[in-house]
Amino acid sequence: MVVSSILIAQTTLTVFAAASLHQAFPALGTQFEASHPGISVRFSFNGSQILEAQLEQGAAADIFASADKRQMDKALQAQLVADPKPFASNELVLVAASSSKVTTAHDLSAPGTKLVMCAQAAPCGAYARRLLQGMDADPAYGQTYSGGVLRNVVSEELDVEGVMSKVTLGEADAGIVYRTDALNQPNLRSIALPALPGTPIVYAIGVVRTSARASTAADFVAFVLSAGGQKILAKYGFSAART
Repeated sequence: MVVSSILIAQTTLTVFAAASLHQAFPALGTQFEASHPGISVRFSFNGSQILEAQLEQGAAADIFASADKRQMDKALQAQLVADPKPFASNELVLVAASSSKVTTAHDLSAPGTKLVMCAQAAPCGAYARRLLQGMDADPAYGQTYSGGVLRNVVSEELDVEGVMSKVTLGEADAGIVYRTDALNQPNLRSIALPALPGTPIVYAIGVVRTSARASTAADFVAFVLSAGGQKILAKYGFSAART
């Protein structure tokens, strides 16, 4: 008896994705691969601003998933991506060790508090500064609140993973991260921050124009936007995209 085998040619999709997607996107990739024989999905996670700069410098990728509209708009204006779509929303929270003196957002402006956050260029850093400035208008915090908080920043990181690492290692009393990063962290407390109207945290995804696998990349984007993809994202703490 002759046994024949059919070899399916492997196609690799390269996805540049924001660091805060490092748990959810591999799960999406596994599900996509299961329904697309011969397709392998490879991820490169980093700060959205770093990934956008890499695309500008000619890095090879098929899909770009940014944690904010600002970096996606830069990629769109540079004609690096085609027709990006919003696909998820997030929120900012504080993370602190159980032994930390930080218990509320008010504590961030107290003298001597050590805070770590993302750099201004990173989406998580831009979002955090916008939130802190908005809190100045709340009488519960006061007009000098954000200035006091920013004076307590001891380290600025390139992405949320860097912030989480500093807090976990005890190098800061607290850090500002996305809600999704604070999930399932048994050694850290999650502390709510105000959700200011008009400052949504929205993620966007698009196919890289230079992709040699644009059709397959578009299929992956469609899967992320589908009910099945959204269900996986919700499992990891993301909300539906809001504008």
